[in-house]
Amino acid sequence: MASRLDTLRRLAALYVAVEEMHTTELQRVTAAVLRTKNAMESEREAMRSARLEGHGALAEGEHVNWVMSRVRQESAARRVEKLEEIRLHREELLHRAQEQYVASRLKREQIERVFDDIEERIEIEEGRRAQAVSDDRFLARKRWTDSRERIRRDRQIKAS
Repeated sequence: MASRLDTLRRLAALYVAVEEMHTTELQRVTAAVLRTKNAMESEREAMRSARLEGHGALAEGEHVNWVMSRVRQESAARRVEKLEEIRLHREELLHRAQEQYVASRLKREQIERVFDDIEERIEIEEGRRAQAVSDDRFLARKRWTDSRERIRRDRQIKAS
């Protein structure tokens, strides 16, 4: 039974390691999603800035600056579209990582419950064994005492 408990102890440690691995992966993917969102916001800010510069250039009649701002707006818009694709992909990875983490956490909790139940059963069984040994000793001593008492009584009866 002790070897079974040691095996379960190693298995529980393995499940803890797997959960930690999934936690790390979840944190990594979450950070990647946040970086993508931040990059998208930066590109949107670049689009707004280029648009404002384009309005200023148009107001001043600077056609070249207006064209350059228009190109910057379009470039930033394409980058936002690309980043949106990346964000969607990373959020899908995030969803999978969350599912893996939850599944590994549940498995770890299950194995810990099994381990705790078996450990409790072992303690109960050891207590029963100890009680049985104690009961056996008590009964053996009682029988010995009873037999000694019978022998003494028999000797007294014969002697009388």
